[in-house]
Amino acid sequence: MTAMLSRYEQPYFGLHRKLVLAFDMGITHSSISYCILDPGEVPVIRSVSRYPGQEHAGGGSKIPSLLYYNTSGIACAIGAETQGMDVIERAEEEGWVKLECWKLHLQPEAVHPPASYISHPSLPRGKNVIEVLGDFMQYLLRCARTYIEESHCNLWRLIKNHIEFVLIHPNDWKGPQQRQIWLAAVLSGLVSNTAEDMARVHLLTEGEAKLHYCIYHSILASDTLSQTPILASDSQGIVIIDAGNWTIDLNAYSMTLSPLMIEEIAPAERRLQGYGFVTRRARGLLQEKLSGSCFGTPEIVLQMTDIFDMSTKLRFRNPEESSFIKFGTIRDKDPQFDIRNGQLKLNGQDVAELFEPSIASIIEAFEIQRMNASIPITIVSFMGDFAVSDWMFTKLQEYFHSLGIAFSRPDSHCNKAVADGAVLYYIEQLIAP
Repeated sequence: MTAMLSRYEQPYFGLHRKLVLAFDMGITHSSISYCILDPGEVPVIRSVSRYPGQEHAGGGSKIPSLLYYNTSGIACAIGAETQGMDVIERAEEEGWVKLECWKLHLQPEAVHPPASYISHPSLPRGKNVIEVLGDFMQYLLRCARTYIEESHCNLWRLIKNHIEFVLIHPNDWKGPQQRQIWLAAVLSGLVSNTAEDMARVHLLTEGEAKLHYCIYHSILASDTLSQTPILASDSQGIVIIDAGNWTIDLNAYSMTLSPLMIEEIAPAERRLQGYGFVTRRARGLLQEKLSGSCFGTPEIVLQMTDIFDMSTKLRFRNPEESSFIKFGTIRDKDPQFDIRNGQLKLNGQDVAELFEPSIASIIEAFEIQRMNASIPITIVSFMGDFAVSDWMFTKLQEYFHSLGIAFSRPDSHCNKAVADGAVLYYIEQLIAP
């Protein structure tokens, strides 16, 4: 692993200063990572952590993949801007169209989710999905420019014509979807349609970006994986499980480190059983449990669901212990429905069952990959929103250890892993033999 890390930490020996921008445009959230390549200097990866609408909230490295369009088809608010009360009120008054999950319009027909899982949004009148993608790319470029201009004096003016763009897409996006990305890149103004400019746009799958992130941060060679070290000369079967808020993606690769060689060894698997579905099931549980209680109104159930999503779900570790949703004051009581002192008590086994469909879907998808893989799988890395759940990690760890497979997750919540991994990919390509 030391040899591999040194590849990412080599000085940049190009003749000219460059900027690498990586856009991770997810279904629900997006992020930007970047790297300034100075001749003779070791590259350092940074994130855009300040966006319009976030200035007074401490910022953050991710923004919602949301857009508001007015009746003329103009994007009036994008990203964190869409969550401001002034924007929401104006949108209602002027009839703006709120567009979320728009990326689903780019999905191959074979993998479109059922309407019962994620609603398929309607595009604003007169807009196609390439134009929406172009509007969103243009916004990300504008945010990157503002952040870099404020963080690195005079840099943008010097390198604006020497920017390399790495645009990340799902593994199952092939020719038709990739062509739409290229068109949107030109439409957004990232590059012109000349061959020279188009050469500065690089498309990368989410799976490869995640793998580069894992390699760099030693996730695949952490103490928990000491039983199965990655040797430079050996080819290892590795599965990356990225469990997000809606989708769970499994990507299987063989990898050698010296030289770095990555090859897909089984088709990617995707399941619609992400972290958000645990919350959806919790809402159904609360509706059933509180039926007949004065606290069973739709408004209070929604409030409890939000609290479950933000705290109860994260803290859950043991089905033998009760879980609690603190939603009210000490005067809020209904003992018949397990509500005392403004808290609802939930049976631990009931909470554990909310996770089971997601756990089962990961195991089922992994077994398909293991059966189709051209070499044995020896290492699995767990990342994404779901990886913060200790209960989820414990249950999957039991399963993978029973198979003799090393299993780990990042030490920290890697909410910008894909964008960072995309920059690492570009850096590694510079020094590839």
